[in-house]
Amino acid sequence: MIVAARVPDELKVKIEDLCEKEGRSVSDLIRELLNEYIREKEEEWHRVNLRVKIPRNILSQIDIFVEMGYALDRNQVITEALSLWLRIKKMEYRKNWKEELMEALSGSSNIL
Repeated sequence: MIVAARVPDELKVKIEDLCEKEGRSVSDLIRELLNEYIREKEEEWHRVNLRVKIPRNILSQIDIFVEMGYALDRNQVITEALSLWLRIKKMEYRKNWKEELMEALSGSSNIL
């Protein structure tokens, strides 16, 4: 992943001073910050509590689906449907992560 940023001179000096004190390069610091930001965003998916209300007519259709032998039980159908929905939402989220990252960095830099 390549991220280009134009940083104001005073902020650049502060970042370089910080890196010098810690004995790291600016690239290492920026890479670490980006990785941390991405990790935090991905961890948000693991902290989501999901409550679903399923209408009775859908449950009765699921029961017919189970009776026909297409699934083992109602829970399996609901779990698979929710898992598919969450995977689609996660793909949409990852598709848009770059925009979120740019917004997060916009306070201190201008992204090219």
